[in-house]
Amino acid sequence: MIRKSTALAGIAMFGVGAVLLAGCSTPTPAASSSAPAASLPLVGYTDVAYADVAQGGTLNISAGYGPNDVGNWNTAQANTADVEVLNFLAPTLGQPAISDAEGNWKPDPNFAESIELTSQDPQVVTVKLNPDAKFEGGAPITAADYKSLFAALSGKDPAFELASSAGYEEVSAFDVVSDTEFTVTFGKAYADWPAMFLQPPIPASISSDPETFNKGYVDKPVPSVGPYKFDTMDAESGVYTLVPNPDWWGDAPKLDKITITLIDDQTAQANAFADDTLDAVEIVTPDQLSIAQAKKGAVIQTSGGLTYAHVTLNATAAPLDDLNVRKAIAKSIDREAIAAVMYAGMDAEPTTDGNYIFMPGQTGYEDVVAEDLGFDLKGAAKLLEKSGWSHDTSAKKWTKDGKDLSLSVVVPDGTASNEARAEQVQASLAAIDIAVTIDTVPAGDYFTDISSGKFQMVTFGWSGTLFPISSSESLFYPAGDPAKPDEGQNYSFTTDESLGDLWTQANSELDPAKRLEIAKKINHVIAGFVPMVPIAPYVEKYATDGDLANFGTATFLSADWTKVGFTK
Repeated sequence: MIRKSTALAGIAMFGVGAVLLAGCSTPTPAASSSAPAASLPLVGYTDVAYADVAQGGTLNISAGYGPNDVGNWNTAQANTADVEVLNFLAPTLGQPAISDAEGNWKPDPNFAESIELTSQDPQVVTVKLNPDAKFEGGAPITAADYKSLFAALSGKDPAFELASSAGYEEVSAFDVVSDTEFTVTFGKAYADWPAMFLQPPIPASISSDPETFNKGYVDKPVPSVGPYKFDTMDAESGVYTLVPNPDWWGDAPKLDKITITLIDDQTAQANAFADDTLDAVEIVTPDQLSIAQAKKGAVIQTSGGLTYAHVTLNATAAPLDDLNVRKAIAKSIDREAIAAVMYAGMDAEPTTDGNYIFMPGQTGYEDVVAEDLGFDLKGAAKLLEKSGWSHDTSAKKWTKDGKDLSLSVVVPDGTASNEARAEQVQASLAAIDIAVTIDTVPAGDYFTDISSGKFQMVTFGWSGTLFPISSSESLFYPAGDPAKPDEGQNYSFTTDESLGDLWTQANSELDPAKRLEIAKKINHVIAGFVPMVPIAPYVEKYATDGDLANFGTATFLSADWTKVGFTK
C-alpha cells in the first residue's frame, strides 16, 4: 500500500490509513457519494494501563519501505513527508503537541510544559519546554533548537528542501526567553498555529545548514527524541532493530527491542503474521484479512482514518495538459463503483470522498466533486468534443489530429491495492472508450518518478491532518515543477493563482464559520482546474497478536510508545 502524508501529517497518529482495493470487476454502485461517512470507531484497540503491560519482549513488525527508500531520515525534509516512513520512525519521534482520541490537541508534557496563545493582536504563542528533554546522545532540547528549526521551515532560504512552510512562513519574530522558553510572533493571524508544534525537534546543527538538512541524513537517522533509538540498520537485508533510548527522560519503554522488516508485498506481510514472524500487520486487502483471521488468537482492529485514495493527473503531460480532457476524465471516473470495490470483503460500509480539504466526518466536509465534477459520461464526451476529439464509435476510440486518446496509470510493483485501483480507473474510462494502460515501476522508484513528472496518472493515498485547511495547501498551491522534484507536493504541476489569496485569507481567519466559507471557495476553485480526483477514504484495519497492547490503528490518537508491549 502506497500513501503520502500532507504537511505535518502522520506524526500525531500511528498506522494512518490503508488502501483496500481487491479485484477488478465493476460492482453495483454504492450509496450516493453525498451520503455521510460510515460510522467507525476512532481507536481500534483497547487502552491497557502502563502498569498492566509486561516489561520486556520483542515487537516484530514490518513496513513496505523505509527512509532509505525515499532518501532521507530527517522528518523535516521533503522526502520524509510520507506516512509509511513516519510510521517507521515513530518509536524515535516526539513533539510538543499531541492529539487525544477525539482529535483535540494538547501539549505533550514530555516535551512542553505549556503551549499557549498569549496574545491575539499581534498573535503570540508562548512555549515552555520540559527542561529534562534531550536528544539521543544527551544534548538538551532547547529553545535555540526550535528557533533554528522554525527558521529552516519558514521557506525563506530556498536551499532547504521542504514539504511545506505552512505557518512557519508567517512567523515575524522568534524570541528566546531562556533555554526552556520561547515566544513565536506572527506577522498576521494564523489560525492553524498548533499544527506547527506537531513537528519533531532536530538539533540546530542540522536545521541551521541546508546541506546537512537535505543530505546529511540520507542513510542514517537523526538523533532520536523518542523512547527508542535505532540500533542496527541493514538496508541490504531490509531488517532494522530499535532498542530503548538510554537518554529518554520519560516513562521507561516496556519493550526490549523492536524489529522492523521491509516486506513490500502485502500478502507476504500477512503470511509473516500468520506464521508468527510478525506480531502485527496492517490489513489492506480482503485476502490479507482472511489470512490474518485464521491465526489463532488474532485480534482484528478497525477504525476510521484521515487518509484518502485519489487519482492525480499530470497537467504537464499531454493530453492532460488540456483542462477539458482533465474534466472529462474526472466525470468518467466512477467513484462509487471504485469505493464499493475498495471496501469489498473488509467488513465496512463503502463511502466516497469528494472534498479536497476535509475528510468525510470532519466539520466543513461537502461533496464538491459530486457537485462540480459528478459522474456524467455524456458530459465528459461533450468536453472531449469541445477540445477537438472525435469519437469513433465503431472502433471505440477518440482521435484528434491522427492520434488516439490513450492514457496510462503508473503503479508500484508488488502493491496489489494500487494495481487494483488502477484497474478500476481503467474500467471506468473504458466505458467512455478511453484506453488506459497500467505501467508498473519498482516500488523504490515510484515517488521519484511522480515528483519528476514521469507519469500521466497515479493513484496513491494522501493523509489528512487535524488541521486540514493549512496543511492541504501544498498539494494544490503553488504549482509544482517536475524539474525541481524535491520542492513541494503539488504533483499535478498546475494551479489557479487565485488560490494564493484565498489560502492567505483562510489561514489568517480566526473566525471558524468565516474560515469554512473560504475553504468552500477553495474547494470549488480546485475542482475548476482538476489537479486530482478524490475517490474514497480508507477504512483502517490492523491484525495483532492477542497479547499485544496499545498498538494499532487510530484516527487521531497519538501513539504512546512507552506503553506499547505485551500484557502480563
